[in-house]
Amino acid sequence: MKLADRIVDLATRPVPLRSLIARRLLQQFPIGSWERRLRSGAVRRPHYAWCLHYAALQAKGLGYKAITVVELGVAGGNGLLCLCEHAAQVRKELGVEIRLTGFDSGGGLPNTRDIRDLHYIWPPGSFEMDRAALEKRLAGRAELILGNVSETIPRWQPPADAPLGCVMFDLDLYTSTRDALPLLTKTDILPRIWCYFDDIRGFPDMELTDFIGETAAIVEFNGHPDRAILRDNVSPARVFAGLSTEGWHEKIYIYHRLTHPQYDTCLSQEKHQLQLVA
Repeated sequence: MKLADRIVDLATRPVPLRSLIARRLLQQFPIGSWERRLRSGAVRRPHYAWCLHYAALQAKGLGYKAITVVELGVAGGNGLLCLCEHAAQVRKELGVEIRLTGFDSGGGLPNTRDIRDLHYIWPPGSFEMDRAALEKRLAGRAELILGNVSETIPRWQPPADAPLGCVMFDLDLYTSTRDALPLLTKTDILPRIWCYFDDIRGFPDMELTDFIGETAAIVEFNGHPDRAILRDNVSPARVFAGLSTEGWHEKIYIYHRLTHPQYDTCLSQEKHQLQLVA
């Protein structure tokens, strides 16, 4: 983007320019507690941090010492590396261990034949991974599973002592997302799983609707009476003014499994009470 266009973009954003600049600076020069910076959107990939934090809170309330977090569609690996950073903060703040697993084909987007796979946006082979470089950067902090998700997801199971609590969907295509969603039907999961769908929303030239791509896979998956993947109704946009126009909150969803044996377990340790005001 040309400098003049960049200036126009920043000056006319609905988000106050001062707040936007402050968040960017805090990402580079962190001060204050991690949770406060998280709640202010002043961390890298705040959508990843938000989902990770609240999944860990749920796990802690249910008595788990660890959870599993998955990224679907690792590509170059920047997202998975960012998850490693956030996982370290969650361990420090909440005492919950985070076990990270990334799924990817390793060879970029597959060449599919389904018309709902947004072929008009991404050519096959896009987002190919440099596996050697990424594994060197990960240094054992995350597990990397390569192959078609239609084959790798059925064979994979989260450990019983670290139930699945958070999934980042960045598979771009309808078919890949459809084939990965059975991940949520695994046995060892939290009652509610925080999900981020990167390609639910997009730019005008992507021309996304509920009939194609990731959303079409979600609609298809939700055709069951005891489960649903629905928009997060308590996202940061509704809690902290000024974040709503950044867009990431609109991509956060929560999967509910109503038949989970711990679904109704209360996470609060104290009884809520409102005193009569004099």
